[in-house]
Amino acid sequence: MLQALRASWDDRLLRLAFFCITLMGVAVAAINPFQSVIGIEQLGFSRGQYALITTVGALLSVAASVGVGIYTDQTGRYKAVLARCNFTGIIAGASVFLLPSKATFILAHVFLFPIAATTFTQYFAMASLAASNNNKLDKDVSLSLVRAAFAGAFGLTPPILAIAVAQGMALTSVYGCAAVINSVVMMLILRGWPAEQIALSPKSGIGFFESLKELSSLSVLIRLLLIAVIVGMNGLYNILLGLLILNDLGGTAANVGWFAGGVALVEAPVMLFGALVLRVITRSGLILIGSVVFCGFFAGFALMPAMASAWWLILPGGIGAGILLSVTVGYVQDLVASRPGAGSSLVSVSHFGGMMVASGLLAGGALFTDYQGTALWGSAVGFGAGLILFVIDGGHMRKARQVRA
Repeated sequence: MLQALRASWDDRLLRLAFFCITLMGVAVAAINPFQSVIGIEQLGFSRGQYALITTVGALLSVAASVGVGIYTDQTGRYKAVLARCNFTGIIAGASVFLLPSKATFILAHVFLFPIAATTFTQYFAMASLAASNNNKLDKDVSLSLVRAAFAGAFGLTPPILAIAVAQGMALTSVYGCAAVINSVVMMLILRGWPAEQIALSPKSGIGFFESLKELSSLSVLIRLLLIAVIVGMNGLYNILLGLLILNDLGGTAANVGWFAGGVALVEAPVMLFGALVLRVITRSGLILIGSVVFCGFFAGFALMPAMASAWWLILPGGIGAGILLSVTVGYVQDLVASRPGAGSSLVSVSHFGGMMVASGLLAGGALFTDYQGTALWGSAVGFGAGLILFVIDGGHMRKARQVRA
């Protein structure tokens, strides 16, 4: 494992992807916890208006990710596309920071940030591209390293900013932070992109609509739907965590932050270890294991009688989430293995689908049960999706041994 990590670190393109997605994690984590507070409490959007803004923005983000992924595969212009998308992120953050209003909030979250967010999937495309051009790299280790970098930054940033806000920093300053960070990332892309990778970047030669047809084949869509359901369990957990702690476990708002942070910190090393496990276990097999662990944790958390007895669940929660959030990236990419850009764009599609699944389960649960019942129902659905994916992929847990001639 150490040798694989060392080889990954020595690759200039993969190292660049690591730094860029780490900074992106800081930028995203700076805004996410405060976005709804700024939009609803400070700017005066209603809950319905805010929900519409975030939904339309998510839809445009998916469309942009697919379009950008296909374009980069056709042209091989990864560097130019990333630089432009990061520049869009600079404008988005600066507009809300300098001129906080409903108009700039809508402009940023409906149009600009969705374009800037395509960089998330393109960093995975960079990792995949690096692995395809460097036979010393293990693709699963490369992808896990990038995903763990994002998780680590996302876990550490909110507590730091919470301290700054408590010291009197204006909430809209988080948008200024995002603009500065996007500026740094753009400079890294422009100055740090390995010159040799430009010549090595593959071009698919496949037309846009032909590419779109390949992405929407029945085999791809079925598996993408199942991955969306599996990823959606983490989304449902994020929605219900605070509600369960405050309403059913007798905890406090501080408990929510500490529990979420603890789970996120466990995720990062699990993501790296998962890449090592994939040398002997199939992706769908490891996804099934992750589904069992995470859904078991989620159901167990919902059934806890009090917060004091729930802390030990941080470990299985982080293990299950770490497996699901990292292994599904490589799985989705390999649905279109020959084209890293388009394959990585499906990661965005699966995440958006997961959001819709989580929202649907929450809405459905509200009609028939309470928060605990919704968590239990969601756990059953997530486990079922993991099992179905495992079965349609052949039901093999261990990878077949390669016989040498």
